[in-house]
Amino acid sequence: MTKSKLTEIRWHGRGGQGAVTSAELVAQAAIGEGKYAQAFPSFSPERRGAPVMAFNRINPDEPIRTRAEVDQPDVVLIMDPNLLSILDATSGLKEGGTVIINTKKSVEQVRKDFGINARLALVDANTIAQETLGVLIVNTTMIGAMIKATGVISPESIKEPFEKRFGRLAERNIKALERAVEETKIGEWLEMAKVKTKEKPGTKGELNWKEIEIGFFITTPGNSVEIKTGDWKSRRPEFDFDKCNKCTLCYFFCPEGCIAKTKDGYFEADLFYCKGCGICATECPK
Repeated sequence: MTKSKLTEIRWHGRGGQGAVTSAELVAQAAIGEGKYAQAFPSFSPERRGAPVMAFNRINPDEPIRTRAEVDQPDVVLIMDPNLLSILDATSGLKEGGTVIINTKKSVEQVRKDFGINARLALVDANTIAQETLGVLIVNTTMIGAMIKATGVISPESIKEPFEKRFGRLAERNIKALERAVEETKIGEWLEMAKVKTKEKPGTKGELNWKEIEIGFFITTPGNSVEIKTGDWKSRRPEFDFDKCNKCTLCYFFCPEGCIAKTKDGYFEADLFYCKGCGICATECPK
């Protein structure tokens, strides 16, 4: 953590993982401690599974005037490690800052795989969430990791926001948080190394407002194939050709259009784009 009174936090997750809720809960806990805090999200019109950002600012002494997105965070939380391969999640991290990642990997392996030589805090949030909550929603677990790594809020102050938000499920979420506090591994700061990034499709040669055509006009057609939405999934379909009667229901009901017919007349999903929604399995009569 830096010595500045103001702590700026940036959350990177996917729609449905609870990044926005996490930021709100952290802000509520900080306010409950008598601090000044804010929380707000940033996301595209994509649905569940798409990359999402959320932000916190916490100041123990002074009101927070700025409302801009956090571009120089003290703390970065990465709820899905696959995001590290498609965006520069650690961009702008202040020297001495902390990167908190949901991963089973060791500190050394994360440094090697992603080139992140910041102060690391690693927690297997997926396993904790699945075993404690029964679902792969890792937001409360990641809050526990943040508490362990930064101390920006206390475990006691988060309990009331949990109870108000989750009701009868609050106890499970508190257990997930407490387990994360115990199991989070810390690797101290060395030096920053920029994560390799991929340029977003459609960003080259963007038009200014005077040059944009009136009405709806796509300036970069066909760029959706560059977005590998298969990284969003937490489960994958399996096709049993012995049971398949070639009814085509999976093909027609796939909302992504990523199921194709094989040369033998069966069907299979393109796992580069399949989001693991499960609709094909629901519609399959077999």
